[in-house]
Formats: sequence, structure tokens, C-alpha cells
Amino acid sequence: MSNHLKRCSELARELFKLGVRHAVISPGSRSTPLTAAFANHPGFKKTIILDERSAAFTALGIGKESGVPAILICTSGTALANYFPAVIEARQSGVPMIILSADRPPNLRGTGSSQTIDQLKIFGDYAVLFHEMGESQYETQDRKRDLFAARQAYSESIRKGGAAHLNFPFRKPLEPGEEDLRSELKDNEAQIRSAKKKEKPVSVTVTPSDHLTELINNSEKPLIIAGPSNPAQTLSKLFSGLADKLNAPAIIEPGAGLDYSEYSIQGFEQFLRNPDIVENLEPDLIIRIGDQPFTKSVNTFLERFDELFQLHFMQRLASQDSTMTVNETIYISKNDHFDLSAIKQKTARHWLDEWKSEGDKAIGFRKNHLDENTVFTDGHIFNHFSSSKFDGWNVMLSNSFPVRDMALFGKSKPGQFVNRGAAGIDGISSTALGIALSGSRPVLCLTGDLAFLHDSNALLSLKKSETPLVIVIINNGGGTIFRMLPIYGRKEIYDTYFETPQDVNISDLAAAHKLQYRKINSLEEFLNFDMTEQKEFPLILECITDADASMALRKKLWNH
Repeated sequence: MSNHLKRCSELARELFKLGVRHAVISPGSRSTPLTAAFANHPGFKKTIILDERSAAFTALGIGKESGVPAILICTSGTALANYFPAVIEARQSGVPMIILSADRPPNLRGTGSSQTIDQLKIFGDYAVLFHEMGESQYETQDRKRDLFAARQAYSESIRKGGAAHLNFPFRKPLEPGEEDLRSELKDNEAQIRSAKKKEKPVSVTVTPSDHLTELINNSEKPLIIAGPSNPAQTLSKLFSGLADKLNAPAIIEPGAGLDYSEYSIQGFEQFLRNPDIVENLEPDLIIRIGDQPFTKSVNTFLERFDELFQLHFMQRLASQDSTMTVNETIYISKNDHFDLSAIKQKTARHWLDEWKSEGDKAIGFRKNHLDENTVFTDGHIFNHFSSSKFDGWNVMLSNSFPVRDMALFGKSKPGQFVNRGAAGIDGISSTALGIALSGSRPVLCLTGDLAFLHDSNALLSLKKSETPLVIVIINNGGGTIFRMLPIYGRKEIYDTYFETPQDVNISDLAAAHKLQYRKINSLEEFLNFDMTEQKEFPLILECITDADASMALRKKLWNH
């Protein structure tokens, strides 16, 4: 019996018992024992991804959608280092992930041996847990420690939110025998047959202090602001309970995962930029839910009223207050119950109606400008994909302009995903793939041309999605968000070093990966295209928009 295989198989069974179901594996030799153990377990859905950076963001998407860590398996050397961007995003946005890396044994380290680097604590503080698994003698204490490490990795990745890293040094021989595989497969199949249904998560009741209860009850103009949240962690019960009790207007950013139309204020990215309107909408209490807001208008609003009491409900252990305006934070999980029994029901609606009125005017202003604009702009795309026709889809929003444009031109609603932890443009398409692999809903990824090219290796794996997956590329000729910078006036510097338009034939890129592709050049063509009639997926939908007209439309809405 191969101790390598036996050891890794027992670890796999322990993780399966905990509820882990996805393993994302990149090929390699030194990782053979880990790959074989998970490949030999029918209970895991295995996804093979060549590029480790893409693999890590795919695991990130799985963790975002499910709230359960996916397993990442790679060989030794720089393969592991390619996980780093996704590990950072996982920590910054609180997404669980478990890395099982193969390593050279200690006798080969520091000798110049091929494919050998220092893998010990390679991710530094961005990993929520690191454990060097060592060279097991496969004795009782070694086996107990391995299983304990599996439990630690699972619990810490969820409790702290981020990647747990277990590093395995393997000596040759690495390959298991056929008899070994058959023996472990028998145990794996027995585990699946006897698997128990996952127990319901523990729920506790959180009761506000007398001070907070009095503060909330004395408020006549409360305002709720919801920042991004991983869907598996969204505090939807808390939000709806507070909104109902307080009759409070709610600013809900894209990616917050909330939609309560009776209280949700649309158009806030427009009218909150108007100082006169903001002055008339001054609250006396701000209740924040979720991560740090990212829209400029909301952050400016928080800073403007920094002397007001701000109560923050957080669903994960993290510091999320870049405006440094929060007075008190309450940590509460999605499954917990927040006791509202002592909170008085507010029946007056004039405060809510004031906000609703400004929102309605902003939406009307936006609609008029979109309708009268015959040039194909970025705004038309986000407005269109916010319609009820796509309520059944999960939507992955890229960073840079797309996530902001959804706030300006579209609508915040459940099923939206964002990578706002580190807010990079790397791994966007791969994250969308992970969301598709984990969930059952079709997935729409709205990404810019540069972000798409930044993650082009994701195209190698898109066909692994069993649900419809559409990558919509807003091709406006480069990083147009930099046009908001003062350097935009220095064209000789700006064009070369900032906007960086790319001359890539995306249709050829799609064809090389044998993917469905369609190019849309005009607004009329876009509005006449019915994606619900598509039969073959994945689909790459390239939309050629006018960068100048798009920016002009943004400025009209910002300054109305």
C-alpha cells in the first residue's frame, strides 16, 4: 500500500465528510498522490485547469457562490506562486478556499534542485492558515494530525474568510499501484453510500444593547447602506427585518445581493453627487450592512456625515471601514437571528418617500438620455442586462468601470458577484466559471476588453461549465476609466501608458478555443439580439461601444 495515496485519500475523505465537494486540479508530477486521491473519490466534482492562476480564481468563484471552500491542487515550484492573486482576493473579500500544494522533500530544498522553491508560508498573512504537513511516518499520531489539519483548514477558511494552505513534501516514488487505487476507491464509495445529510448550521439570537435600541428607536431619519457581500454570506433576513421595522430607504450597491424594491433606492449614483439634494436628505442614523461600499457617491456621503452615528453589521471577521466613520460594529452570520422585538415600528413614510422621489427623478433622467442616444454606449449594456429578463441569471461584474456602471446605469439585485476585495481586473472570467461550476443558474460575465485579455487563459476551461455561460466583452478601446485622471490632458503620455488599447482579434481567439462568438457593432443590433434564444454555450459576445459617447453619458448623469 502506498502511504502517499493512503494519506491523501484519508485527507480527502475527511474533507468530504466536512462538506467539501469541488476540487480544482492543475497537472503536475510531484502532486500525483494528491491528484490520484481526489480523482479516485467519486464524491468530488473535479475540474482540471491548466493555468494555475485561472484555477485559483475558478476556486474563488466556487467559494463565492457556495460559501464552501473548493480544493486547489498543484505541483511544486512556481505553480503555487500563480495562486497568489486569487489568494489575496479571497482574504480581502472573505472567500473560503483550501490549497493542497505538493513540495519537494527537505533533502532537495536549497540545493538548486529543479522546480524547488521556498513554499513555506509563501502567501504570508494572506493565508488564514498555513501548515507544513511534513513527511509522515503514517503512524497513529501522524494520521490524527493530518485529519486535524483538514478540519483546521476547513473551519479557518470559513471563519476567517480566505485560503488555508497545507503543504505536502513528497519523496519518490509518487505513483500508486492499481491495487492501492482499488482499495481506496472501495472505501470512498462506502463513504458516499453512508454519507449523512449536512446538518443545518447553528443559529444564535443576537440582541441589541439598550443603548443601540434607544438610538434606533429615537431615529426619525434612518438610512441603510449595503456594500458588497458574497452571496453565501448576505444578511438578507437582517436587512429585510430592519427595512420593514424602520421604513428606511436603502442604498444597495451592486454585489450586495439584496433586492427589496419597496425600500431600495435606484439612481443613487446620480443624485448623491448633487450637494443640494444631499443636504435635503441628511439622515440622523446610518446603518451599514456588508463590506466597504465602493461607489464614489456613497463614500463621499459617508464622509460628509461622519459625525452621525454609524452602526455596521458585518457578516465576517474583517476591517471594512475605509472612511473610518463607523461607531459600532456587530458581527452576525447569515443564519443568526437579530432580535428586533424591542425596536419600535415606524409607520411614517415621508422620509422614505423623499428618497424614492429623488430616485424616480434620477431614473427618469437616465432613461431619457439612454433612449435619445443612438450611439452604442457602455451604459446601454448595463441597463439592458439589468432587466427582469435576466433575473434568473447570476452576473459576474468586472472591476474598473463595469461594476461602477452597473450602479450608474443598471440595478443592484441578488445574484450579482464582484471581486471587490483587492478590486483587480485579473481572473474575472475564471471567477465567472467557478460560479457556473458551483451553481445551477446560467452565468453572465460583464467584463472590459482589457480584463478579458488579462484572463484569456480562462478560455481553455469555459467548456467545463454545464450551465449556460456568456462572457460579454465591453470593448471600448482600452482602460477608459483612466480618463477620469488629470493625466488625461497629457495625450502624449496618456495614450501610450494609461489607456493602452489592444489590437487583438477576439473572434480569432474564440475560434482557437472552439467557442461560440458573436460581435455586435451597433445599438440597434444589440437591442435586437435575444440571448435567451441562444442554443450553444459558452458564448463570447463582443460589444464594440463608443468610448467618447460612453464617457459623455456618464458625465451627464453625474452632473444632472
